[in-house]
Amino acid sequence: MGLKRQHWIMIAAAVAVVVLLALAPRTPSGPGGKNETSARISEDPASGSTPKAEGAGAAMVSSDPKVSAILGELAAGGPPMQVIVKLRDLAEAEPGNVEAQYHLGLFSWQTNQYDKAMERFRKVIALDAKGYPDAYAYLGQAYASIDSMDKAVAVLETYKTLVSDTALANGADRFIQAIKNKKQP
Repeated sequence: MGLKRQHWIMIAAAVAVVVLLALAPRTPSGPGGKNETSARISEDPASGSTPKAEGAGAAMVSSDPKVSAILGELAAGGPPMQVIVKLRDLAEAEPGNVEAQYHLGLFSWQTNQYDKAMERFRKVIALDAKGYPDAYAYLGQAYASIDSMDKAVAVLETYKTLVSDTALANGADRFIQAIKNKKQP
């Protein structure tokens, strides 16, 4: 019992589909046709999400010229710890500098120093309650990681009110639902 011609055609088609899927790009194409990774859920600048670095090697951005100059050193290949020390010194000299506090929070988050990140993000929220929605998102994730579920849900609910991008709000809803499901016995 051999395979008929139609069976061989179906097998060849299936192999072609598998090969094409394996060769297909896995990341969205950016503006020049290059594949770029992105740290953002939404690429819409009016989404309400706090600006972040656009790719793995991209420089972080800041509207504050002092913070921007310090972050520029890091983007230029400066030693990360020296850059962070300069940013920390600026934050200590200007405790009301929300940009410095926010970026220190991001650096703490990236180095898994969640307690320090939470402290920084709380300062950011105290200084500018609506200007940095991602501070709420990071804070909510941190609360969830230490099993402070009620605080996590409350912070994430606030985050949802600050973003206009439905993808971000839906992501927060899914995370809140996961927290609530984890909380139930």
